[in-house]
Amino acid sequence: MPDYYAILGIHQNATSGQIKVAYRRLALQYHPDKNPENQLAEKQFIEITEAYEVLSDPIKRDRYDLGLDFDLNDDFDLYRERRRPPPPHFYYKYKPEKKVYSRRDYMYATAAVTAILITAVIFPIYLLQITSEKYFNKAVSLYLAGKYYSALHHVDLSIKDLSSTNDEACALASVILVHKLNKYDYAIKYIDKGLDYASGDSLESEFHYLKGICYAKTEKPQLALLEFRQVRESSINYDSSLFRSALILTYQSSDLDSAEHLLDQLITRNGENYAAQYFKGIIFEKKEEHHKAFEMFSYLVGKSFNQAAIYYHLARSEIKLDLSDSACAHLKIASDFNLMEAKQLMNLYCKQESIFMSPYD
Repeated sequence: MPDYYAILGIHQNATSGQIKVAYRRLALQYHPDKNPENQLAEKQFIEITEAYEVLSDPIKRDRYDLGLDFDLNDDFDLYRERRRPPPPHFYYKYKPEKKVYSRRDYMYATAAVTAILITAVIFPIYLLQITSEKYFNKAVSLYLAGKYYSALHHVDLSIKDLSSTNDEACALASVILVHKLNKYDYAIKYIDKGLDYASGDSLESEFHYLKGICYAKTEKPQLALLEFRQVRESSINYDSSLFRSALILTYQSSDLDSAEHLLDQLITRNGENYAAQYFKGIIFEKKEEHHKAFEMFSYLVGKSFNQAAIYYHLARSEIKLDLSDSACAHLKIASDFNLMEAKQLMNLYCKQESIFMSPYD
């Protein structure tokens, strides 16, 4: 029998609310729509859903905790006993005796009234939270269905002062606005609100990462770098934040040494991070270190990365190193990938015997 608590990453004493929160977060992460052609993610999503179906039902959860076998489709309500009606003499009316109340009775009555008053305050809060969760769940369903504007509307309805899903709702709205609608200024408003509600480091890191993307897309590189620096190493977005920071430092800040340092960190963490190695070659090219650029792009030939771009930049480094024949051969390969820059450079360099004058330098 699978360990449903471990699958959801929760303790065996977890409340129903904690079970829902864990399920939503994992469902968003491993949903097949977010991980196309990823069979491992699809399998994990099925396991997460099965675990939630069992643990969210008190009766199924009790049977699971006792180690009893059961079918997920069992209808346990069929086994519940029906209450029998009371016997006829139950309705016999009699004149009650006058009761004398003791001091203890008055104490109990006072406690009951106090409990009623407390319930009158707590119940509206509970009702508000239930309503908020309902709107949030609807927003998630609309997001997965690709109805992003409707999802945003339900996110707004779910955000209440005392709701327990405010941080997740703001995160969902931010993801929609950043990755689906490209509305970066609006996204920042939800991100700032989400940072006020966020209760965990991972969610705070997610907000900082999304805010960094917004600043990068709106030509605010320094603010973007500040946000990416606040993404914690334990976050799933840590490598992406390093990579985006390196790109900003390369193309917008021209701080090539710092960019190279960040790319080295990525390559150390994952030796098959070909994107980081490719842009490290670009940095060598910008720093006029053509031997290093040649070695890096030569290494990437045949790797699972954009081969047209690799052959194109390999040819550029070969031109700088006076390896004309090899450069033209590689430009021909890049041109076969329909890379326009490669075709233009081949027409300029390979069909003339004059000194190379490239408009791309």
